[in-house]
This record gives sequence, C-alpha cells and structure tokens, in this order.
Amino acid sequence: MICVSLSEIGYEDCLSMAGREPFVEFRFDLLTLTLEQIREVVSAASSCIATCRPGKMDEDHRLEILKTAIQSGADYVDIELGSDQAFSNEIIQSARYHDTTLIISYHNFELTPAMPELEQIIRDCLKAGADVVKIACQVNQAEDLRNLFKLYSRDQRMVIIGMGKLGVISRIAAPMLGAEFTFAAPETGQETAPGQISKDKLLSILRQIQE
Repeated sequence: MICVSLSEIGYEDCLSMAGREPFVEFRFDLLTLTLEQIREVVSAASSCIATCRPGKMDEDHRLEILKTAIQSGADYVDIELGSDQAFSNEIIQSARYHDTTLIISYHNFELTPAMPELEQIIRDCLKAGADVVKIACQVNQAEDLRNLFKLYSRDQRMVIIGMGKLGVISRIAAPMLGAEFTFAAPETGQETAPGQISKDKLLSILRQIQE
C-alpha cells in the first residue's frame, strides 16, 4: 500500500488530492489549514494518516490539530517516540476512543543506530502504545540497510524507512517485506523526506519488478 504525503499545498489542492488518492498522509505541520479545513480534508480522504511534527508550532496547537483530525475520522495518527507524556496521553486516549490506529515513530536524520539500539527502539515504541512502529533513519552504508531490513523479521506491524540516496531501495522493498505501507510524494519536487520518490516512479518500479 502506498501512502502519498501531502505538504506545502493550498487547501483546494489538498482537498482535491485527499479525494483522489486512495491513501494520504497529511503533514499538518507543512500545511496551512484552519481547523475547519482540517475537518474537511480528513473527511474527504478514503484513508489517511494525520501527522504534525514538532518544531513549527507550540504543543497546544499541535494537540488541537491532531485531535481534530482524529475526531474527523483519520485512520492513523502518528506521534513521535519521546513526546511529552501529557501530549501522548491525550492523543492516545483520543485515538482509542475513536478507533484510530496509533503510529509511534522514530526519526534519525544523521545515521542508522546499531541493531541492539534499533531493537530497543521497537520495544520503546510498543511500550509507548504503538499499534504500528515507524522507524526512519539516514542510511550511510550497506550495513545500515541490512539492519533495517532485518527488523521486518519481527511479528509486528511496522514501517521501516531508510532515508537518503542509499535508503531509496527500502521504500521500494517495503511492501514486499511486510510493511504496513510505504510513502511516496505526489510529484517529483514535493518530497517530505530525503530519498522519497514520486508515486508514479514508485509504481513504475514495482510494476517492473513484478513482470
């Protein structure tokens, strides 16, 4: 399953893509939408992930955005491992009440931790309440990629992403390794993470592999 990440577009385009794409991620930290517009785009989506990364707005506003998305029918909500406990508790409570699948995510934009640390990250995500564990790490060498792929041997709902040029293959291989889904950009130039490729390019590669 391919999830198209939406960012840096206006409300009308966001609403249109939400209705057109089977599965989308709303990067609400990279979208300028009112709460009413958030309700509308989430309601328009067939299936969606609500994400609002820290750094661009205060925690109260992030909480309000994510809770609005959950209440509007988001299928998944993604929060970061190590989030403030009060913040996490509110999101988890809302997600459980509205039957929204909880993704706990870990991101490392510099490197891929060693295997023991990766395994501990999975345990920490599960302890934090994750239904789906998401790990995204910068891949600097082949060993990093091998370690990320090894994580799929666990009987757990996961999305494991290698970022950067060497990590591109992880986005292609993810559906075949048992990932819950993989991410793609709507178009080239609209990527939300290093190494992300467009949906059309990803589909083309997958079709070639399956022939």
